[in-house]
Amino acid sequence: MAPKASTFDDSRLENWACDKAQEIMLREGFRLIRTARSGSNTELRETSLLMARAIAASLVEASAAQRALPAGE
Repeated sequence: MAPKASTFDDSRLENWACDKAQEIMLREGFRLIRTARSGSNTELRETSLLMARAIAASLVEASAAQRALPAGE
């Protein structure tokens, strides 16, 4: 019996989410570490907000992609 389309889509979404999380942590996490070592509290707060925005943008992207799937899949 073939897997349901929703199971396949869930698996693809999970893989995408893991890849996106890794990308965000490598880019924004490294920036946050550098700022924590040498930046001011204001710079640290701003860098933290950049990471939060990157995470929020990825959630919006995932939500939009999920809605774009044809009904019943």
